[in-house]
Amino acid sequence: MPDLVFKGTPQLETERLILRKLTLQDADDIFAYGSDPEVSRFMTWETHKSIEEARSFINIILDKYEKDEAGEWGIVLKSTGKLIGSVGIPRYDLKNKSAEIGYVLSRKYWGQGIMPEAVSRVLQFAFEEMGLNRIESCHSLPNEKSGRVMQKVGMSFEGVIREKIFAKNKYWDVKQYAILRSDWQKR
Repeated sequence: MPDLVFKGTPQLETERLILRKLTLQDADDIFAYGSDPEVSRFMTWETHKSIEEARSFINIILDKYEKDEAGEWGIVLKSTGKLIGSVGIPRYDLKNKSAEIGYVLSRKYWGQGIMPEAVSRVLQFAFEEMGLNRIESCHSLPNEKSGRVMQKVGMSFEGVIREKIFAKNKYWDVKQYAILRSDWQKR
């Protein structure tokens, strides 16, 4: 894998948001949304039961930052300085110049256009800075709010993939979306 895949996971900005590296000081904010059963309901990870689970997640990301593998950004509201979610690229395939994007947001901030704003900025980074050609994402069938985020950022629905993910002791069918660099450039 080439060096500097994520170019140090640089800080990114939008009109309302700062997307920055996570730190251990973010544990309380991550626990605040990670412990909300409504937030974790459709995620592959279990609802956080203790602050230690948030710290464990951060430590995994910090280790990836050291290897320049992370591409995980904390979503911070400029107006308050509060970390309210994260967006990242958990999987990528450099040979085929493709990646997957994932995200999570505190329920208090749902429905305000924050996640499409954050995802759009990461897509811009992935296409323009990383040189990727295809970014995909998926959501469990009942999680249509996540699908709307994908649609708002220009992703196209590609189909239902049956039992793609095994999480929380069951197989999940997912809706698959993707966007190509050429789609992004036409926007």
